[in-house]
Amino acid sequence: MQSERLDPYFYQIELELKKHLKNKRTTPLRMLCEEITDGTRNATEFVDYKTNVPYIRLSNIEGGKLVQKEMKYLFDLEGIEEKAIVRKGDILISKIISLPKLALVDEVYDGAVISPDIIKIRPNDQQTQEKLKRFFSSDIGMLSLKKMAVPSILPKISLKQLGDLEIVIDEETEEGIRSEQTNLKQKLHSLYELEFNHINKSLPTEFWVENQFLVERLDVNYYRHYTSDAFKLLKHKIKNEQWVQLKDICEIVTYTVSPKDFHNKEIRYIGFKNIEANSCRIAFAETISFEKVKSRARYVLKENDILLGVVGSYIGEENHPLAFVTKEYEGALASSAFIVLRNFKYGAAYLLWCLFHPLVRSQLKATRRGQLQMIISIEDLKRIYLPVESPEKIALIENVVKKFFY
Repeated sequence: MQSERLDPYFYQIELELKKHLKNKRTTPLRMLCEEITDGTRNATEFVDYKTNVPYIRLSNIEGGKLVQKEMKYLFDLEGIEEKAIVRKGDILISKIISLPKLALVDEVYDGAVISPDIIKIRPNDQQTQEKLKRFFSSDIGMLSLKKMAVPSILPKISLKQLGDLEIVIDEETEEGIRSEQTNLKQKLHSLYELEFNHINKSLPTEFWVENQFLVERLDVNYYRHYTSDAFKLLKHKIKNEQWVQLKDICEIVTYTVSPKDFHNKEIRYIGFKNIEANSCRIAFAETISFEKVKSRARYVLKENDILLGVVGSYIGEENHPLAFVTKEYEGALASSAFIVLRNFKYGAAYLLWCLFHPLVRSQLKATRRGQLQMIISIEDLKRIYLPVESPEKIALIENVVKKFFY
């Protein structure tokens, strides 16, 4: 028995941990982090209205997220220790073991200051960040943190010992998650029922468009796409299968906000940087004065909307900005860099699958315009063709999409 730890509770936790950690590979937390610190005690001068620097307390961590409810603010960072300043990607956990809380710092709170009851963990990289989030949210993680607690009326995690905390590197679980995601992605691709090498062929360098020339399309690249093998395949499918235009299966929102309705108000704003394109999710909404983004904030979002990027070099590419709007982001304002799709004839999950369809992406890529700044017009979007599968296949597609993206 360690002379400095005479409390039986400590050894009860240690025995429990040994059972959980048996035959598992672990790494000390300090090997996975750039920095492990706690908050500051000298941030005492608060104001009752919003100024410059958010001061994050335990009450501002709810449901794994940082919230502005009853948040206090500092005028500036004068006299604040560097250890208490957080950056995007930091993981925050409660030092008080009886109040287990965890949150990830996003762009909104980059540069904020944390209270002394919060511990800041700065992972080495994003992959490590994901591992640590999973660990601290697990039963083993909670037991491990309890072992770090110093006995007192209000037990707190020992920052001195936290670097020695053994983090489980559960490679089997991670491999299983990666394998499942790969299988789902292959399943989604197989449901397109076409060979990708037909789509990915180089565009023709010589072509003839005498009877297909459009006065409004003078850009050569459009005709390179239009005469490609992908478009020949698309024309065949439109003629022999059921393909319909986007305007016939959903509403493309054209009405935008009136600036006078949001004058001098704070809004939740969503631009490209707020989107996780690979998972079709909104990562977070930025709380900002409407005046700062009034030239870009255009659409009031509703639950189940789909955001589709219409500006930039990503149009038609694999990482085309695309996201499903959950209830959490209803009422937020989206940038004019998106178009909003609403009121679907088929499910939102099915429409997401359609928008990832290689032949749909080919159309998006072909109809984009511009050199320095690519853009696709609403009129061109309306004419994009999408497949309509059988009810049975639509149900299968939606089931796979929800597992992969939601």
